[in-house]
Amino acid sequence: MATPFTFEIVTPDKMLFSAENVTYVGFRSLAGGMGIKAKHLPVIASLDIAPMKLEFEDGSTKTFAVCGGFLEMKNNKCTVLATIADADTDIDTVRAEASKERAEKRLASKEAEIDHARAERSLKRAITRLKVAR
Repeated sequence: MATPFTFEIVTPDKMLFSAENVTYVGFRSLAGGMGIKAKHLPVIASLDIAPMKLEFEDGSTKTFAVCGGFLEMKNNKCTVLATIADADTDIDTVRAEASKERAEKRLASKEAEIDHARAERSLKRAITRLKVAR
């Protein structure tokens, strides 16, 4: 049986999730895919816009759409300070689909004043939310 550790995910406006029985965290940092288990060496990672998967002692899983921020693993505690994060069960798929369509429309536009980098980030956030919700 895997050894559990403490996990929490915090956004600027709230403590989104906290658990004492997490056995694995899978996520994508700006440097690539990573996984954390109990007693992992201390690490700080910059988070990409991507799903974050948690596994628990009982074998269950939970997924979050994480849109930037940092992860720190230290003293058998994993803390995520997320710019934006949504739990799988909290994602409004209609809203995410509408956001995806708006971003795609902006990216297809030939107008000079369109901020393409911002539209690309918006599209990536929407796609991540839809992946996590489904």
